[in-house]
Amino acid sequence: MKDQKSDRQSVLRFTLSGRGCFGINVLKIREIIPYKPLNKLPGARDCIAGLIELRGKNIQVIDLSRAVGQPSLLDQSDFEASIIITEFNRSMQGLLVRHVDKIAAIEWNEVKELPRASGGNHYLSGVINIDNQLVGLIDVEKVLYELMPELVEEKISEPFDYLKNKKILAVDDSKIARRMIAKTLDQIGAEYIMASSGHDALEIINEENVNIDMVISDIEMPLMDGYSLTRQIREQQQTKDCYVLLHSSLSGNACQAMSKEVGANAMLTKFSTEDLIAKIDVALNV
Repeated sequence: MKDQKSDRQSVLRFTLSGRGCFGINVLKIREIIPYKPLNKLPGARDCIAGLIELRGKNIQVIDLSRAVGQPSLLDQSDFEASIIITEFNRSMQGLLVRHVDKIAAIEWNEVKELPRASGGNHYLSGVINIDNQLVGLIDVEKVLYELMPELVEEKISEPFDYLKNKKILAVDDSKIARRMIAKTLDQIGAEYIMASSGHDALEIINEENVNIDMVISDIEMPLMDGYSLTRQIREQQQTKDCYVLLHSSLSGNACQAMSKEVGANAMLTKFSTEDLIAKIDVALNV
């Protein structure tokens, strides 16, 4: 397998209440604002720091330190913080962090997976070296799914008869995302294979007697992102005409343009069961 061009992205580096540096993709960020007093929500979970009003909108703010298992920033005696406004599944949330450091350009093939021995209870999607310092990339999807499951739009659907002879390959490094995709595919009676990385997906594609009709792939994945995977798919004879849907918590015109450039048929922002089913219908009901 020949090396592929890696797609550069930018990561915002920041700290929380404990040791270490963390980061998230800047494409998930709408803006960064200085900390200001929050309106408390009666009965809210401990990880919910409160609400802020931003240009007429009430935005829920998550104490990211507490959400990932560190002491609350609000309990620090030398309290200082910023609020990162993020967009996820067509809604905005705030992430309370300590110190916003810098924006660094990275190559996604340099993002390393966490060792399997680390288990599944952490909130990192990978690690990368920036300025000789390890930075843990926060799995924002996992944090938000656990705190606000209502962000996931679900639709009950009947099985589709035309899927009986079709096979879907779903690729996502997030265990939660794979479970949600599988639930949707089970509803509509789709036959599918799950992969947790781009490399695993290519191994499945290259197996004998495996015919893939559609690939649903995340974009942000360690070692090989969804853009690089799409390029590989388009270069292989057995999959060059396969329908590729890039399915990501990233959004915006830049993601749509890059998805088109690498040869994806469509790009869909996570996670709406109804929208995912509609894309599958477009791809395979022919």
